[in-house]
Amino acid sequence: MTRLLLQVDGTPGQPARGMAGLGIVVRDSAGKVLAWTCERAPAKTNNEAEYLAVIAGLTFVLQRYPGAIVCCLTDSRIVVEQLAGRHAVRAAALQPLHARAGTLVRQCGKVTFVAIPRELNRLADALAWEALDGRGWLMRVGNDRHRL
Repeated sequence: MTRLLLQVDGTPGQPARGMAGLGIVVRDSAGKVLAWTCERAPAKTNNEAEYLAVIAGLTFVLQRYPGAIVCCLTDSRIVVEQLAGRHAVRAAALQPLHARAGTLVRQCGKVTFVAIPRELNRLADALAWEALDGRGWLMRVGNDRHRL
């Protein structure tokens, strides 16, 4: 069975503008980048953007790598804790996003969530900013093989 690392990040921008940038990176179990994408979605808060990135990432994996075992890496500790069931989802705006993510997790089969430091999520972060405002964020990250 294929094992994948799925890195995601979402940003509503600074200040939030109602539209979020979402970055998605898919790696094999050795860390080699297999695919990446970025997109935009309506979001008002950072947590909404982070959930939308998880949803977009899981949707991407389901379409391109059905049946894969997925380890989802994100720098959003709250999203990890909520999706793992260790924290309640109290914000009304996050409840439907949490439900959508849960549905995708069940469709994928085996998904684990891991919170990682922001420094280790630079490529997904750059993709999210690139989707949001296209200011050459990817050029600033460069080709750094030692970072996730």
